[in-house]
Amino acid sequence: MNRLQRYKVAGHVFGIEMDADSALWQMMEEPYGPFETTEDGLLFCVRLNAAVARPENAVQVYSNEDSVEPGFIALGVWRDECGHYFEFTQPGSDCVNGCLHIDNDLKDASLSLEGDGMRRWLTFNTAVNFCFLLSTACRQTVLTHASCVSYKGKSYMFLGKSGTGKSTHSRMWLSALEGVVLMNDDHPVVRVGDDGSVVAYGSPWSGKTRCYKNVEAPVGGIIRISRAPYNKARRLSVIESYGSLMTSCSGMTWEKELADGRDRTIQAIIGKVPCWVMECLPDEDAARVCCEAVSK
Repeated sequence: MNRLQRYKVAGHVFGIEMDADSALWQMMEEPYGPFETTEDGLLFCVRLNAAVARPENAVQVYSNEDSVEPGFIALGVWRDECGHYFEFTQPGSDCVNGCLHIDNDLKDASLSLEGDGMRRWLTFNTAVNFCFLLSTACRQTVLTHASCVSYKGKSYMFLGKSGTGKSTHSRMWLSALEGVVLMNDDHPVVRVGDDGSVVAYGSPWSGKTRCYKNVEAPVGGIIRISRAPYNKARRLSVIESYGSLMTSCSGMTWEKELADGRDRTIQAIIGKVPCWVMECLPDEDAARVCCEAVSK
């Protein structure tokens, strides 16, 4: 017997449907549990289906196999008249962890999984993340690669390439400043409201840090972290702001409509939220300098 559970992230409701006895339900409790809802009106639904496979006539439109970082799943994307097909594989091998199909309406998704418990979980979690990304791309929503904290009623997002110190800078805010709360440490969601308001939300996807909070706060600043032998914050121009945020927003660039939707949302965000670059050391003084500059 199947079980359908609904979740609400950044105001978007989606569903997961699979066998009621699946071990995945237990693995979902911590990251997805805070986002459970009974609301109707599903934006999309992911259903586990052992029969999902890529059609022979599908055309490949994307692959990250040559650039995927160690420990991450390689991704291939195919397209045909019925929708998108994603194959999740072990980097450097033909071992398929799973196959996802999502239809052209970006509402119905079927997912097949292979391998042991952890392989299945990582593929499942990645697949749900991609369905969320696809389905919200034209709904004034972006899934960012950032660490996000809240302070005095506003959220502050720290961007940067892996290893540049996003999470470290968040920890420095937590250590140096009273009242700071970590909202998400890897994939906070940003949504632009119909009134133009820009709000950051926690999500079930928080990387290596187990921070799964169903929280939200208006965005007070977006800060790109850059390593330096000193601590200095600089306000970015509009063009610089677009480039800084765009490189930290997930997107399906091979699909013009979805890419355009992401770009419109980014432009709306930078029209409302100041963006900065923080050249800094990994110390508490960096947090104080940054906070003084961006939270005025």
